[in-house]
Amino acid sequence: MSDFTRWSQWFACGLDMKQHKTHAMAMMAWIAVHASSDGSGIEFNPEVWASLADEIGLTPEEGKAAVDALIAEGLVAAVGQETSDLLVVRAVV
Repeated sequence: MSDFTRWSQWFACGLDMKQHKTHAMAMMAWIAVHASSDGSGIEFNPEVWASLADEIGLTPEEGKAAVDALIAEGLVAAVGQETSDLLVVRAVV
């Protein structure tokens, strides 16, 4: 299965979300753009949360709620132990 097909299926699953759908889809797009191919995950730190406003129009609080919704739906998984300043997630594609 190609990377394009896997990412497409991942986004299709996001369309079924009931809560925070618009913000979650924006976050999914951001994750897809920033995802590494080695599966190490994406690091959310205070600077990244703050940059989301400029990049996709989400406040840090909206971004965190979107990531929480994606975790609840099983579309992303936390990698390692979350701290108050750091969250690392990996897309489940």
